[in-house]
Amino acid sequence: KKLHLRTIDELGLDSSIVSGFLDELEQLLKGVAMMKELTLRTRDYLVSFGECMSTRIFSAYLNKLGKKARQYDAFDLGFITTDDFTNADILEATYPAVAKRLHGDWIDDPAIPIVTGFLGKGWKSCAVTTLGRGGSDLTATTIGKALGLREIQVWKDVDGVLTCDPNIYANAVPVPYLTFDEAAELAYFGAQVLHPQSMRPAREGGIPVRVKNSYNRHAPGTVITKTRDMRKSILTSIVLKSNITMLDIVSTRMLGQYGFLAKVNNNSLVALFPYSYTLSFIVRRF
Repeated sequence: KKLHLRTIDELGLDSSIVSGFLDELEQLLKGVAMMKELTLRTRDYLVSFGECMSTRIFSAYLNKLGKKARQYDAFDLGFITTDDFTNADILEATYPAVAKRLHGDWIDDPAIPIVTGFLGKGWKSCAVTTLGRGGSDLTATTIGKALGLREIQVWKDVDGVLTCDPNIYANAVPVPYLTFDEAAELAYFGAQVLHPQSMRPAREGGIPVRVKNSYNRHAPGTVITKTRDMRKSILTSIVLKSNITMLDIVSTRMLGQYGFLAKVNNNSLVALFPYSYTLSFIVRRF
């Protein structure tokens, strides 16, 4: 509460743009404390308040600067999701609904759309849902696909997807181009810039995604596309995965033994490399 009110005061805005949310949030938290219970549905509704307030503050400040902006809550804009609270998935009905609303509003009264990230509305419950990890990026790529944009920009705190972790190697540099497949592989093995699910709408729509740095806007960033010229590519990026162990099993007994791989598989398995009578697999170390 203090953070939002201080931000509003420093920007010279009216606190009434968030006062209603703060009052409702306080009452909701009192109810949770009294009941000593927090369901996933209530949790999603609780965490939505931050996005709803921050987008209203941002929109109000843009309008104060003379840049006409309009705030949207994603769950009222047309983001229709499954009812899997805390990890909902966007449904196909979202794309035409979002396109119709944004196109219509732009024609009637052009303004910069400011949309809450990682939120939606459950198609059965009509309750607020959240999209899980990478949800804000997923919101951006969903809007990009709905509107058929030429490019989607995702702004982070790094100069794009780097050749390796800069905390390990200080001279890491941005990778200029990646494919969606490469980005997904890097994310799976530990790269924290993008989540594969968040790129799905852009991949399906054939829309390039450019990763840029909010603190270094002149950096070119990384462009992610369906395909790229691989002729000069030797190495794309290196990802370090800690606390893992590699085991090799060499035995002719596994030849023709159906179900052998299933017996060694478990939840801590990271990667599996089967050969004719050699099996190498990587597991998490606890």
